[in-house]
Amino acid sequence: MLAILRCSHRSVRLVLSLHGAVLLLCSSGLSQDLPPDAEQTAKLEFFEKKIRPVLVEHCYECHSGESKTLQGGLSLETAQGLAQGGDSGPALISQKSDQSLIIQALRYESTQMPPRGKLPDQVIADFVQWVDSGAADPRVGDSAPIKKSIDFEQARLFWSFVSPKNPDLPVTKRSGWIESSIDHFTLAAMEARQLLPVSKAGKRELIRRASFDLTGLPPTPQEVDAFLADESTNAFAKLIDRLLDSPAYGERWGRYWLDVARYSEDQAHTFSVQPNTHGYRYRDWVIEAFNSDIPFDLFVKYQIAADLMPIDETERLRNLPALGYFGLGAQYYKNTDAAKAAADELDDRIDTLTRGFLGLTVSCARCHDHKFDPIPQQDYYSLAGVFHSSRLHNAPLVPSPEVDRYNAAQQKIKQLDEAIQQTIAREGPKLREARISEVKQYLMATRDFQLAKASDSSLKLPAFAKKNELEASTLKRWIDFLKSKEASPPLALKPWFNAIALPSDQPSDQPSDQPSEAAAVAFAEYIQLLLRQRDGLLSSEEQSKLTQNAPTGNARYISPMVTRSSPTASIDVEIQGAKELFLVVNDGGNGPSCDHADWLEPKLITASGEIDLTERKWETVTATYGSVNLDKNVNGQALRVAGKSYSKGIGTHSTSVLRFELPDDAKRFVAVGGLDNSGADQGGDCGNNARVQFRVYTESPTDIQVGQSDLLAEIIGEKGLFAIELKDIEAKLPEGFRQTLSVQRSELESLRRESPEIYPMAHVIAEANPSDLQVMVRGNPANRGELAPRRFLRILSNQTPRAFTQGSGRLELANAIASSENPLTARVMVNRVWQHHFGRGLVGTPDNFGKLGEPPTHPELLEYLTVKFVEQGWSIKSLHREIMLSATYQLSSDRNDSNQQIDADNRYLWRMTRRRLDVEAWRDALLATSGRLDGKLQGPSTNLADASNNRRTVYAFISRHELDNMLRLFDFPDANITASVRAETTVPQQQLFVLNSPFMIEQSKAFAARVLIESADSLEGRIQHAYRLAFGRKASPGELRVGLEYLQAIDAPEQKELNKLDRWERYAQALLASNEFLYID
Repeated sequence: MLAILRCSHRSVRLVLSLHGAVLLLCSSGLSQDLPPDAEQTAKLEFFEKKIRPVLVEHCYECHSGESKTLQGGLSLETAQGLAQGGDSGPALISQKSDQSLIIQALRYESTQMPPRGKLPDQVIADFVQWVDSGAADPRVGDSAPIKKSIDFEQARLFWSFVSPKNPDLPVTKRSGWIESSIDHFTLAAMEARQLLPVSKAGKRELIRRASFDLTGLPPTPQEVDAFLADESTNAFAKLIDRLLDSPAYGERWGRYWLDVARYSEDQAHTFSVQPNTHGYRYRDWVIEAFNSDIPFDLFVKYQIAADLMPIDETERLRNLPALGYFGLGAQYYKNTDAAKAAADELDDRIDTLTRGFLGLTVSCARCHDHKFDPIPQQDYYSLAGVFHSSRLHNAPLVPSPEVDRYNAAQQKIKQLDEAIQQTIAREGPKLREARISEVKQYLMATRDFQLAKASDSSLKLPAFAKKNELEASTLKRWIDFLKSKEASPPLALKPWFNAIALPSDQPSDQPSDQPSEAAAVAFAEYIQLLLRQRDGLLSSEEQSKLTQNAPTGNARYISPMVTRSSPTASIDVEIQGAKELFLVVNDGGNGPSCDHADWLEPKLITASGEIDLTERKWETVTATYGSVNLDKNVNGQALRVAGKSYSKGIGTHSTSVLRFELPDDAKRFVAVGGLDNSGADQGGDCGNNARVQFRVYTESPTDIQVGQSDLLAEIIGEKGLFAIELKDIEAKLPEGFRQTLSVQRSELESLRRESPEIYPMAHVIAEANPSDLQVMVRGNPANRGELAPRRFLRILSNQTPRAFTQGSGRLELANAIASSENPLTARVMVNRVWQHHFGRGLVGTPDNFGKLGEPPTHPELLEYLTVKFVEQGWSIKSLHREIMLSATYQLSSDRNDSNQQIDADNRYLWRMTRRRLDVEAWRDALLATSGRLDGKLQGPSTNLADASNNRRTVYAFISRHELDNMLRLFDFPDANITASVRAETTVPQQQLFVLNSPFMIEQSKAFAARVLIESADSLEGRIQHAYRLAFGRKASPGELRVGLEYLQAIDAPEQKELNKLDRWERYAQALLASNEFLYID
């Protein structure tokens, strides 16, 4: 018997049946079809007709062995591949279509597959039917293709992963040109390409080049003269040594490193971010590190783990600011997707670490193995675990005893200040309560003002209040209060509104005072009764009188105001005969904020004993905020009031009403009403203003509604009608109180004067709870994979690296990066130094030494310099000397047509490339030339927008959120990411800045004034002095002639009015705006 079946999507195979045996001819070897069971025939036919063709047409391109890259790690060409799934888990769960990822993807409910467009509804329905019927699938084979593994041994043969070795000096033809070992390598490369070096630069060019290279400042005329006069063979070496010893050296080369460190003092967003007010200490540390020539391996270690290094306390405190390399890093807004924001912060640290120190783009392995370099995704998360086990911290830069002294002094100041404020706050309620006697006066005044206003529309409330010896602000609050009650007045205010409603036959200017006065007196008496009720002073006669205005629901008990200064109230209420108990917390009249209240140890005293109220569930509860919790506060935390913890109680928030049913023999209710944690844990001034009142009822309250203040609080509450500003309370206090406060304030001022100044601190990274991270599948924090032990990169380890065991692992990481056995760290730094001397590194991609980076133009030279760098103790200053004393560095920038045809980009260094000053050197040179440069070192950052700011640009405040306009215009790098190479643009706005900006105008004026003051002789002498200041040389005859002609000319009268600058100032501006000023030969 011969049957033809489809064995795979790629070809048709023959299935031969002989004597009951089945032979499958499947040449691919990747999958094979098994003969279907009789009962499965219908299901398999359905798969072959409805499912397989769709998979072949729409899915196999990305999810089969034919795929160039198996997307998502998911193979759909076998049943096992579907069941095992990919990065996101199993793609199919038999008989559960709603839980199967493949169905969700087809429906476009999660991932949208196929990506080119959603399949027809009927096709999706076929897939649902197939899955729910058991997902019959004859395709059998490997569950998934074998994942390609990284051959680390082979990968370590790549040039940048091979440890550098000192090469032999190459043989050259023009040996007489060579002045240093460097020249052997550069000349050999030139000769191999038929290139010839141009002539040596002149001494004027060399001093200007070296001065800008090492200090970022132009040489003074005196320095130029001294160098020209020095005819010794080591004159240039002495110049280099002098420049390296200058404090300006660290300012220049420290700024280069700050680009790598993406130094900034704020964040790209402004939400919930504390400013890095001490960020400048990292900048100052970097400057000092370059000036003192800290060995670069130590420079690296300090920035990763200065807090963990085995060094003495003095050295540790001096170098803690180095941790700003990470401590000043990006912080992302975490209110929407906190997990992703945290992952982004880890990525920032990994990227800055690996590109900055290692020249590797490890961040590319965040979502998958690196596509080009031997960096598996697990290695990325091994490093991420180190930073996950660290935290941002503000570290004191003084010994602990100094910190303790400062904190102790501040604590005394805080306690005394709080005592003063609480003394005043405690007297406030008394002063407000004393003003109940003024209720009638202000009620009548509201009526009188409205009547007077009706007669005289020009009448102003302040004038009326002053005439009647009233407070305008208080009268305004009374008017607004009564207006708000007019539509639905409380029972006690109805007589007042009835009294002021004039009969239609009575003239409006002849009101009857008698009903109004009677209503005002009655309301004032009612408020007084409410106050006495609150304080538990009502007589039975007064209780009866009070009931007339509130027939039911009057509180059996009203507590005094419970505040931060008086955080508890003892409650003991007689409730015999009552059927229900209502426990009410209101906001004390100052609004429902900061009112976390607790009913502590609430008990019912009955004839048969005590009953813990927390054991009887309330019948109903109404609350305006949060939840009401048993034995926890409103936030679900432990109950704590006035420094004491309580195990039993009810946590709530104003305004809330709890109703309990009472046993028949209940006699009394006892409890402690408390302001939770005494308001101390509530931010800002919230805790200071926290204010609640506890009330107990045995009938449904009618004199209070949830969410509304009660009448007494509205009159004499902290924010009520008789509110008194805290600053005004003191003036109203009795003389004795004012004297006591005066003494306390004198003591407070004395404490502030004698308190030590706040200690310096730095924004750093510190140890947290060490833990390894799981790999985030596809970089998704919600999809975790295998555990990644904290350890170093495998490609930079001779064998499988050992897991870090010392805390976070930062110190072990620092040692691994700064090791002389690490093939990258020294190479990368040597290349950076070369880059800033020549405008381009030996490796043109200074932060990518991987496969996508450029190979070195002079590989043996890079090896030589790297080996020597390490041998000379990782000294950067020694590296400068090695480079700058070479004939290669001292070449002129002259052009050579023959060379230009072969190497137009000057990659092989046959000339010195002319370079444009970066914005810092250009601005600093403008200030230096104009005579206004402030040479002060270090200190807090300055604002470049300030016209009087004459500090070096390195001390400017650097913002990620809003970079200074001048810096942005002249290609300053984005401080959100590490930067090794700056863009160089030429746009019209730059020239407009040079012509019109206030900064340039001021420098032009100052430059002109300096020339006139310092060179008081002839006009020709002044021109020559201007050229020497600006360019370090004399003016040529042609330049001198142009200058004389311009400066001797006279402006026409109409031009004088238009010009903001005189001729000398305009001439000075032209010199400062010239290309020669902006470029270095």
